[in-house]
Amino acid sequence: MHLVPFESHLAADVTALYNEAVAPVPDCHPVAADRFASLEKLARRNLRDEALMAAQSDDGRPVGFVHIGIALPVKEEEEDWLPKGEPAAIRFLYHQAGHRQAGQALLDWAERWARERARPYLVAWHWLHRYPFYLPYCYLSEHMGHVRALFGVNGYREDLSELYLRWPDFTPPQPVKPDLDFRLVTEKADGSYGPRLRLRAMQGGRELGACLMDRGHWSAPNAAEWCFCDGLDVIDEFQGKRLGLFLLATGLQEMRKQGCRHAAITTNWTNYRAALMYTNLGFQHADRTYSFRKDLA
Repeated sequence: MHLVPFESHLAADVTALYNEAVAPVPDCHPVAADRFASLEKLARRNLRDEALMAAQSDDGRPVGFVHIGIALPVKEEEEDWLPKGEPAAIRFLYHQAGHRQAGQALLDWAERWARERARPYLVAWHWLHRYPFYLPYCYLSEHMGHVRALFGVNGYREDLSELYLRWPDFTPPQPVKPDLDFRLVTEKADGSYGPRLRLRAMQGGRELGACLMDRGHWSAPNAAEWCFCDGLDVIDEFQGKRLGLFLLATGLQEMRKQGCRHAAITTNWTNYRAALMYTNLGFQHADRTYSFRKDLA
């Protein structure tokens, strides 16, 4: 087994590995080789100095790859769970089951790469750095269990965990307006993947809660048939009053009118109230995903 720096002639090999990696992941679809045509095409604006290393078996077969970069700093007012400073960031790492040596060599190389650049810590699989054609819930899927285990045995801690729920052929519930004083404001815009709908519960100039629905949120053959709830928030004072349920039910109804047949949503693994509401509506637990962190000092 040996490591090979990425060059354009490896695009087909890396694409095949990526497609193999995501094959068991719910609602994650294969991509064409042009997605990996160059590092420039894969680059993200919030990363610099990106590098990709492939692993080949002794007979030249591709058996894994890792993609890493240095994260640019987030704004000071951003949420606490976003990585601070400029850590090294593993965007993607995969090795074929049965080729643990290759996975270990790739992870060792990534850590050396980060230490040579004096990075204070390393994050892996954070949604900020995901491939645009990976899923919107973005962390490492539990369906790539051997990759998760590789991080675990190398001293990485699970930093974030997100639950992914899906509702194929959903039947939108009838919205029931809670007995609260608010007006519903509907805003439409063009999102990155298709039409975007924002529903806002307003009390004067104060927003009590909002629901953001996207259509066609990832690259799939039937992308236009999917909607994804990209945000559902209610301020603390109005939680538990069924305002979130009303906003989500209204959003699902509107997306159904636009032709969506399937729906998806995510929530933090420990947000039991949200998970209970979603599963009682009809969403089904499809995946749990993880991001990782390791201090390098």
